[in-house]
Amino acid sequence: MLGLAIPAVATLVADPLLGLVDTAVVGRLGAAELGALGLAVSVLGAVSWIFNFLVFGTTSTVARAVGAGDPEAAGRRVSHAVQVGLAIGVVVGAVLFVAAGPLLRALGTVEELLPPAVVYLQVRAVGVPLLLLTYVGHGAFRGVSDTRTPMGIVVAANVVNAVLTVVLVFPVGLGIAGAAWATVVAEALTAGALLLRLRRTGLPLIGHGRPDRTQLAALVVVSRDLFLRTGGLLAGLLAVTAAAGRTGAVTAAGHQVLYQTFLLVSFLMDGFAIAAQAIVGTALGAGRIEEARAYGRDLVRWGVGGGAVIAALLLAGGGVLPRLLTDDPTVLAVIATAWWFAALGHVVNGPVFALDGVLMGAEDFAYLRTWTVLAALVGGLGGQLVATFGGGLLGLWVAVQAMMLVRLVSLVARVRGTAWTRTGAGLVVEP
Repeated sequence: MLGLAIPAVATLVADPLLGLVDTAVVGRLGAAELGALGLAVSVLGAVSWIFNFLVFGTTSTVARAVGAGDPEAAGRRVSHAVQVGLAIGVVVGAVLFVAAGPLLRALGTVEELLPPAVVYLQVRAVGVPLLLLTYVGHGAFRGVSDTRTPMGIVVAANVVNAVLTVVLVFPVGLGIAGAAWATVVAEALTAGALLLRLRRTGLPLIGHGRPDRTQLAALVVVSRDLFLRTGGLLAGLLAVTAAAGRTGAVTAAGHQVLYQTFLLVSFLMDGFAIAAQAIVGTALGAGRIEEARAYGRDLVRWGVGGGAVIAALLLAGGGVLPRLLTDDPTVLAVIATAWWFAALGHVVNGPVFALDGVLMGAEDFAYLRTWTVLAALVGGLGGQLVATFGGGLLGLWVAVQAMMLVRLVSLVARVRGTAWTRTGAGLVVEP
């Protein structure tokens, strides 16, 4: 269990680390650039997380096929996911590039933040196809219970990103655009390396052709639920970020620091979710139902304990950690009003991520879709109300944690009120 979770943590931290490097460097350019970065990254985060079904769907399907002793089905799923991911990435990247300005205006971005936000978003749009291909690669490796290979690739890409960001922003003088180009290069290296190493998984990846109507229908069912689940969650977070943008540059900058910290810690805790999805899916595919239940219980305990430890560490580092991302005294003062609350929220977030992975491994995607969307509505509407009635950064993060609390209650209720099965959705409600 830990052999899967620990390398997965290092891999998952890569995406928010790319954002943290950008934040730390761009934060030295000024509050406007930092706030603009937050808005652009939130839009990109929404896009990338919406299409995270390429990771989750690939992981669960490959794990089930591997557990059932059917590598041909696993290889076919990966091949089809590569084709779908590339096609979606090209279309979405083009739309983002063309519509960057109107999209940011629609979010209510103040004029001060608009020019740098558009520049950053347009450059990052070039890398969207590469990003979606990495999702398929990660899902394939997780499905065969290999989280070490992606870890090595991601660490190397992060080193390249860190060096290029500093060089392109300051000595070369590209400013916020330099940070964006450095991230695109890192995404290209990651996608290329993952696809090359896929041959070592032992899955037959060649000769499957395009997915036919039946295969596409199966992909659509899984993708639809995961798309709506992740899209709803990101829409809620994006609504809170848009609310921060409506309140001004300082609040937007403070929210960006908290948001990037939230992403970093969330991806770290999501290592347990990845282990849960791979182990539970493989065990259920092989018909080892009691083993799947036992692993699920243990992983939830790790989520609870890990969330409490992280909350304590963030509380202890509240006077130091924000200064790593910005040196603006006004922004730091705003961050201080909400840091403590955002830190305590990880006591709730830890078990949420673990339970999410258990239900994904059991392919209970429809339930996850419904309740995640409902939770996102609670958080998103809460954030908009805070901005409308003149609330500050603390109020915005109360809205975020309300969303996570709804998710926790629904996940606990589902696990406590279901029976496990080898077939179907993985979990069925008991009469």
